[in-house]
Amino acid sequence: MKILLLEDELMLNNAISEYLKNIGHMVESFCDGQEVLDKLDSVTYDLLILDINVPTKDGFEILSEINEKKIYIPTIFISALID
Repeated sequence: MKILLLEDELMLNNAISEYLKNIGHMVESFCDGQEVLDKLDSVTYDLLILDINVPTKDGFEILSEINEKKIYIPTIFISALID
């Protein structure tokens, strides 16, 4: 499965990416929402994993914008509370 991961917390991004790759998925990870939107104009994914609070565009804004373009991709939202 080809997965796009948006998570701006670097350690969490790396942990999720590594786990998914180890179980056989292809993962492309991002830390910035606008970069995700730019990428989705040219690449197709089987699944999006989107953080809710990230720089420039959050996960909800990304999903809204791609749905307006009639791009429908299964999506999981994540959020982490880090003290």
